[in-house]
Amino acid sequence: MSEQIEERISRLHRHGVIDLHFDLPMDLYEKRAREDVLTTDFLPDFQAGDIGVVGVALFLEDQYLPEMALRVALDQIARLYTEVDQSEHFAICKSHREILQARAKGKIAMLITMEGVEPLGGDLDLLRVFYELGVRSLGLTHARRNAAGDGALFAASGSPPEGLTAFGRDVVRECERVGVIVDLAHINPAGFNEIFEITTKPLIVSHTNARRYYDIERNISDEQIKMVGERGGVIGINAVLVSPRKEEATIDRYIDHIEHVRDLIGIDCVAIGFDFLEFISRQWSPAEQIEFEDKFTHAHFIPGLSNHSHSRALTRRLIKRGFKDEEIKGILFGNWMRILEQLL
Repeated sequence: MSEQIEERISRLHRHGVIDLHFDLPMDLYEKRAREDVLTTDFLPDFQAGDIGVVGVALFLEDQYLPEMALRVALDQIARLYTEVDQSEHFAICKSHREILQARAKGKIAMLITMEGVEPLGGDLDLLRVFYELGVRSLGLTHARRNAAGDGALFAASGSPPEGLTAFGRDVVRECERVGVIVDLAHINPAGFNEIFEITTKPLIVSHTNARRYYDIERNISDEQIKMVGERGGVIGINAVLVSPRKEEATIDRYIDHIEHVRDLIGIDCVAIGFDFLEFISRQWSPAEQIEFEDKFTHAHFIPGLSNHSHSRALTRRLIKRGFKDEEIKGILFGNWMRILEQLL
């Protein structure tokens, strides 16, 4: 029976799993004195988990703000291009067609995303520069406030009641114009609503969870889930904020979030945005780990689902939970590909 399940998993993974949020560029930048970091540190896990497409997010730590924001973001992109050039296993893709071409050659496709518009400062023209470099999805904020708006709190309430700034509204409109997917991850509730008011295309949440199981603003409410579904968007489920209680941070609870979104807006609107962080946290000092928990509440890594090599474990559990093959293929691959085909 176990062999049959493994064969079924391999068939379901044939097109490759898509994870649309991974904080890879910041790690490549911090390890810029080394070569072949992608191949050495990440390729084994990607291959073990049958990863086909990864959204690699530009993210800036507080220490680089504000003066070094643009430089470090550009350096992150430079490191990504350099690392990809050194390996035959990866391709940076800027369109749906390029993703299909990369996958046909057996390469892992990388889609550059931006998590927080700090690299833009207040200069809208820079969005076009990042577009030309390959950025194809953009979330306006992380947890902090920036020139575009406010991030949602890692608490049940308390975000500023204001929506986007004038610059934030301009960024959203320009994203729709040039072809950058607007990502609702991390934006505060007022900003979330305003983005819907000024856009017409499908919107995504690259990595989040349902407030039904972890009631913080950083996650999304049933009403917000329905808004994304009505627009034809997709929600990627995050593997870090599935429960405030460590003992409930399990693969089954992760799947509970998938089921909750499915039950509200349908299986075609739920996908993967793992946001794996354990590899980064292992590099922190004890003081840095305490600072992270103080700032971002309790982020519990899921045993058996903490890096990309564990993707098969998720699929195995989806099978045991009774998901049909077509549903699983949508979660792992098809739903994100539909969005990428529509919007890129």
